[in-house]
Amino acid sequence: MVTDYDSDRVAEQYKLAKQQPWRSRIETYSMFRLLGDPSRQKVIDIACGEGYFTRQLRRKGAAKVLGIDISERMIELARAQEAADPLGIEYQVADARTSEPQQDFDLAVSAWLLVYARDRAELTRMCRGVACRLRPGGRFVTVITNPDLYSFSPCPDYRKYGFRITLADQVYEGAPILWTIELSDSELEIENYYLPIVAYQSAYAEAGFDDFTVHPLELEPAPRTGRDDSGYWADFLDRPAATLLTGVKT
Repeated sequence: MVTDYDSDRVAEQYKLAKQQPWRSRIETYSMFRLLGDPSRQKVIDIACGEGYFTRQLRRKGAAKVLGIDISERMIELARAQEAADPLGIEYQVADARTSEPQQDFDLAVSAWLLVYARDRAELTRMCRGVACRLRPGGRFVTVITNPDLYSFSPCPDYRKYGFRITLADQVYEGAPILWTIELSDSELEIENYYLPIVAYQSAYAEAGFDDFTVHPLELEPAPRTGRDDSGYWADFLDRPAATLLTGVKT
């Protein structure tokens, strides 16, 4: 069942889920390693949620940052944070699948957008929605659920990292990938959908992206004053739950 971020406390729960250590030590670290220095760039965060990456991009020097999300509640949370701690970020409710008149952003960031595409046609619409917001030469950096999950046998046990993943009995395009994220007082279920990497590559090309590249996750080094905890994260990195994709607008 498609996750409704406007129902109950789903948006608030999703915001809390960003506090799990793997989000900062692996997801965020890996994203910003690929993004590089956003200083003086115009950046759009597509499927920005409550502004987790949006605010970091602005703090790292992006000249202009726009966050868009299809969820009205997510945008409400993002705007509330902006009101409490103004950074000069604009947030809009918008559907990433909708093409807009050509825009001129230098960089598009999208965490966990493409995973909601249930087929190749919807995936291509999403990629076109990203492409129309970028200038020629603009970069698209995104993180997705790892399609290789269906090739791992068995599916890894990620419970020590704060979540579980449940797969369908057989793999097929559009097969559900259910994330169950463990919070202090509840669980949050988020449903993604399986598409093979070749489907992503094809959608990028159809949307006008070149240099399609798949990137592995990386672990942020432990602080020099702390102990080496790379062994703890080995299971996550050996069979990662997520991966990153990049492309350049032609």
